[in-house]
Amino acid sequence: MATITESELLALVRRESQSAESYITSEITIERENGMERYLGEEYGDEEPGKSTVISRDTFEQVEWAMPSLLRIFASGDDVVDYSPEGPEDEEFADQATDMANHVFYVDNKGFLILNTWLKDGLLQKQGVVKSYWNEEDKTVGEQYTGLTDEEYYEIVSGEDVKVDEHTAYNVPGFELMEPSEDVDYGEVPDAIEDGEDQEVYVDLPQFHDVKLTRTISKNRIKIDPVPPEEFYMTYSSADPDDADYLEHRTRKTATQLIEEGFSKKVVESLPGDDTNDPTGERQTRMGNNQREYEEHADKAMRELTVHDSYVYVDANKDGVAEWWQVVWVGDTILEKTQIDSQPFSIWSPIPVPHRAYGLSYADVTMDLERIKTVLMRQTLDNLYLSNNPEREVDINKIVSMDDFMMSRPGGIKRVEEIGASREISHPFVAQHSFAMLDGIDGIISKRTGVNDKVAGVDANALSNESATANANANAAANQRIEMTARIFAETGLTHLFRRILHLLVTNQDQTRTIKLRNEWVKMDASKWNADMNVNIDVGLGHGNRDGQITHLNNILMWQKEMLASGGMGMVTPKHVYNTMERMIKTVGFKSVDTFFTDPGDGEMQQQQQGPDPQQVLVEGQKQIEQMKAQAKIAEAKLKIDADMAKAQFAHEHEMHKLAVEQEKIAVDREKIAADMRQTAAKIDADTQKASAQLQLQAAKEMKAAEEKDKDRMISAHEKNADRMTAMAAAQAPKNVSVSRDEDGNIMGTVNGG
Repeated sequence: MATITESELLALVRRESQSAESYITSEITIERENGMERYLGEEYGDEEPGKSTVISRDTFEQVEWAMPSLLRIFASGDDVVDYSPEGPEDEEFADQATDMANHVFYVDNKGFLILNTWLKDGLLQKQGVVKSYWNEEDKTVGEQYTGLTDEEYYEIVSGEDVKVDEHTAYNVPGFELMEPSEDVDYGEVPDAIEDGEDQEVYVDLPQFHDVKLTRTISKNRIKIDPVPPEEFYMTYSSADPDDADYLEHRTRKTATQLIEEGFSKKVVESLPGDDTNDPTGERQTRMGNNQREYEEHADKAMRELTVHDSYVYVDANKDGVAEWWQVVWVGDTILEKTQIDSQPFSIWSPIPVPHRAYGLSYADVTMDLERIKTVLMRQTLDNLYLSNNPEREVDINKIVSMDDFMMSRPGGIKRVEEIGASREISHPFVAQHSFAMLDGIDGIISKRTGVNDKVAGVDANALSNESATANANANAAANQRIEMTARIFAETGLTHLFRRILHLLVTNQDQTRTIKLRNEWVKMDASKWNADMNVNIDVGLGHGNRDGQITHLNNILMWQKEMLASGGMGMVTPKHVYNTMERMIKTVGFKSVDTFFTDPGDGEMQQQQQGPDPQQVLVEGQKQIEQMKAQAKIAEAKLKIDADMAKAQFAHEHEMHKLAVEQEKIAVDREKIAADMRQTAAKIDADTQKASAQLQLQAAKEMKAAEEKDKDRMISAHEKNADRMTAMAAAQAPKNVSVSRDEDGNIMGTVNGG
């Protein structure tokens, strides 16, 4: 029969791989990168120097507050799921399979951490993926023994998993070969030895042994690995991976890792390296800027290769029917191809979109509103910064140094040539209107995701005067969205994973395994189980919160106790009571009931089902009737008392509410008066400062005028004094008198200084 060739198979998986990668990089990658950036609080890239760069972290808050509720649902007890039998022949194995599968998940694998990663990938990156497979691992351990006897030595080295590295044998100290005695029968002498002939007879003397050996321990287990979102590829044509045509886990491994996994050393060393370190860019976003680009390793054994672990539906034997095939390939070389019966990936999405491979994440429905909140918060802070530290306008011609105005500090000095050379530019705080908008956006986000103050346990109204019933109803309504997410996870990814765990156990575990359950060692033989048993997810959804569930269980326990007091009435046995107590213990948060109660077993159930003597039942029935009558009267009286107390309580709460309203009103009035007083004081202070500044300015002007007047007066006095001194000097100087007659005979005289 013709079969598909390796070149045809390689071409097929390469084409499917490229198609899946094209779909991921064109539509999904950008949204997942944005979600990771919002979760990590990265900057948007539009930040301006000198302005607020605060970033709202709503994506982080929504994801992280949803995680505790989801993890409590799935990780608070021993058993995540249980298996129910398909037929009567599965009854005795269903409980064993449940115990074994949960042991595989929680003990063989780190179940809590797997749940944490799996859930968070879905909430943040659209899709959470885990990969489950049967892993055969051989571990070598070195051992050393000294002074072994012959029997001990041969017993230790006889195993197939043992390799002797060093061995030293030596005679037992003090043990010597003794001469034969005539009194001892040594058995028949061999025919080859004749009388009088000397022959050598070899006798095995006891010896001690020192040995060094290597023991190979085979640890065959189911392995469950969370898969990073950027390493998983899936065709877009199907929403269910079981119905998809192609799935791929693409990862980078070193040459050493491939050789250790069993691939041919010669083939691995011939594989070409590549520089496709992060084709989608998502790994770079998640790891941050410290993630280095691909560099060829100096050691060839440590060079990294891109390994494609592909799962494809293909008609390999060309019989007209396609089957699942696993194809492991690197570059142009197929390392391994195997026909399989099911694919290994279990996926979930918190908000599935019908008929689409990828749904929506909590980040997808939060990021747009987170952007709006970031803008509002930045504008509010910018307004507050300007209001608290306003800008100033400055006349540069009337200041001493601009450096004084470039720094603002308490008690600082601003040097100016003239008072009034600088003044503040008032920026009133008007961003208080943003607070109502921010609260409204928070309300929209909580409606989209179901994560709000009640889910987070920080509801500011939890201590208000609302009734317990109203508060419980509000909490139940708030939890519905989270419970819906939990149910989707349970019915998709978790159910698929545990169905696969059962299948892997039945098909691969061919030896009985002993595990410790409830403080006892139990042997498990998975080969006898039915791999098609139903998977039941018991997560306690739809029954209110934990306190509400305990209340319901207490009521059930009370009914069981009353019926047991009447002989069980053919419906209740100690086993039923034990089941109720077990559920209560796990609901409270303890993992095992064995610390508190002992399982009565089914034998007790059968004994109870036989029932007591009929006459005794009649007597007990009469007693029960009388007790019920008495209880009815007590209940009636209690109802009346409760009604009176409720009425009084209501009146008390009403008065307390009125008192609280009055107190609030008084507080508001007091605050208003205080605000008015502060405003008046501020105005008075401002007026005082203004008047003081004006007085100082007027005084300065008057002092300057007085100085000018004194200056003029001094100059005038100085000038007058100078004139007087000149006149006096002139008067004291020697004089020459000359006398003469004019033409008319008149006498004329002149006086000249000496």
